[in-house]
Amino acid sequence: MIKINKISELKYELKENPFYADGKGGQLGDRGTISDANVMEVGEEYVILDRTLEDGEYEYKIDEKRRLDISKQHTAQHIFSALAYNKFNLNTVGFRMAEEYTTVDLDSKAITKDIIKELEDSVNEVISQDIRIEELIYSNEEAHKLENLRKQVKEKIKGDVRFIKIPDIDICACAGFHVERTSEIKIFKIINYEVVKGNYTRFYFLAGDRARKDYEQKHNITKNLTNIFSCKTEEILEMINKNMLEKDSLEQNYKNLLNIYAGVLAKNLEKNYQDYKGVKFIFYNEDKNIAEVIGRHIDLDNFLLISGYENNYAFISHIVDCQKLIRNITKNCSDIKGGGSRQKGNIKLMKNYTKEEILEIIKRGIDE
Repeated sequence: MIKINKISELKYELKENPFYADGKGGQLGDRGTISDANVMEVGEEYVILDRTLEDGEYEYKIDEKRRLDISKQHTAQHIFSALAYNKFNLNTVGFRMAEEYTTVDLDSKAITKDIIKELEDSVNEVISQDIRIEELIYSNEEAHKLENLRKQVKEKIKGDVRFIKIPDIDICACAGFHVERTSEIKIFKIINYEVVKGNYTRFYFLAGDRARKDYEQKHNITKNLTNIFSCKTEEILEMINKNMLEKDSLEQNYKNLLNIYAGVLAKNLEKNYQDYKGVKFIFYNEDKNIAEVIGRHIDLDNFLLISGYENNYAFISHIVDCQKLIRNITKNCSDIKGGGSRQKGNIKLMKNYTKEEILEIIKRGIDE
């Protein structure tokens, strides 16, 4: 049973909080339930729930499956950081556990692929050795006297200090969750890495069921791709490259045909232009792709072209002041925005207009 007191809407004080706080030591916090309310966020002395409860005492439940997952990610991080330091003198300068993956920042921007491969293999070797992990408690004075630690105990830490020891691998002060034996982690996989802050390399990794699920997902994707391309796994990239080249060729052919068609269409549009008070203009809004290229084929020394699709239109002409025309249109229509230069501009319709309504708006702009 735990006692809760409401602080604000959905936020409750727990002076004796059994839930591990979010972000403490870079680790994910606990989740679970208080009565029939789900715990959504955990602080040192509070929780945020998904529904309102009255002040009082309630039964609570901690999500132990989540804790086990966290313990696997956290212990894997200890092993990875320890081996990076022991083997390559690389220091961990950042650690963050997220719901999807865990990140570790090492203090070098020049870590080779061979080192990364060796690190990953070494972590999995330690996991397979089924090493029993020890939890040690030292007094504050004893803790600050310990030597050869990968990470020194911070001066701000008061009282007894809990250490997690992986014999012959690592010993580190830590208050987070850890497995009892390395074999419980099962598997460790680096899924990405990148240089950050100019001098560090950030590693993204998965451990335990997270790594297994990632493998299953990628295996299913690979299997689907082999079915789509009717090829072997090792031929997938070759088939993708082949299809990309074919796609590029088809797109280029399409663009060429589009321009040819736009040229033919432009001649027809020039024959059927609209004349309003001496302004010869062509209005086109039937196909988005044609609208984007039709301006290359219209005689802009003799016509004003207004082309677009849905709610976006371009004004192009060498004889009509497009900037002035658009200014006249937007001045009289608050739901039309736009601007541009003398020879080219754009408008955006903030509501739907029919073709006839747009033509009337253009004519009113010419009238100004």
